[in-house]
Amino acid sequence: TGAPQVEARTLAMLRGLLHQLHGACARLASGARAFPSSVQETVGHVRHGVEGVQASLARARSLHDLSELVLAQSREKMARAQLGIDELLEHVGQHTPLPWLVGPFAPALVECPEDVPVEMAKWHGCVTVG
Repeated sequence: TGAPQVEARTLAMLRGLLHQLHGACARLASGARAFPSSVQETVGHVRHGVEGVQASLARARSLHDLSELVLAQSREKMARAQLGIDELLEHVGQHTPLPWLVGPFAPALVECPEDVPVEMAKWHGCVTVG
C-alpha cells in the first residue's frame, strides 16, 4: 500500500467522521429549539465550525493540499466546537430536569435496607438507605 492510498483513505475517513459530526450537529440544532437563544446560538456556531472544516477537506485531493494555515484553522474550529459542546452540556446539566435527560426507560432506583451488603446493593441497582 503506497502513501497516496494511505492519504486517500485518511481523507475519506476524516470526511466520514465530519459527515457524522455534521449530522449530529443538525440533530442537536433541531433539539436545541426548546432551549434559550444563547444555547441555540452556541449550537449554530458549532455547526458552522464543522461545516467550515468540511469545506476545507472537500477541496483537498491529498493531505499535501491542506496548508498549515488550513490545518491550524481547522484545529481552532474544532477546539471552539468542543468548547461549545461543553458549554451546552453544562447548560443542559444545570437547567434540564433529570427525567427529560434519562427518558422513561431509565431503571428505577430501588431503596434497599441498610443491612444489605454494598456489593449486593450495587448488583441489584439499589440505593442503600439508613
